[in-house]
Order: sequence, then C-alpha cells, then structure tokens
Amino acid sequence: MIYGFAYLGMVIAISAGWLVLAVLKKPEFIEKPIDELKNKLRPFLNSKKDE
Repeated sequence: MIYGFAYLGMVIAISAGWLVLAVLKKPEFIEKPIDELKNKLRPFLNSKKDE
C-alpha cells in the first residue's frame, strides 16, 4: 500500500512540475537562453526552398 501512495505522490509531483513549467512565467535567466536558442534554430527549421 505504501507503494501506491509513493506512486501517487510521484505522479502528482511530476504533474505539478509540468504545470509550473507550462503555465507560470519563467524567470529571465531561463527565458532568455530559450529565446536565443529558438532564434538560432528558426532558420534551420523553416528552410523551405521558395520556387
């Protein structure tokens, strides 16, 4: 039975972590490198050849 509570706690903790990452505003030291990485990768991901 203790394993059931441990599993439930783990699922709730992971879900809460994803919720915090997805919904709440990220601090500047996390958001800025992600934006820079997106800007660097954008030309490679949208490399359609216009004809």
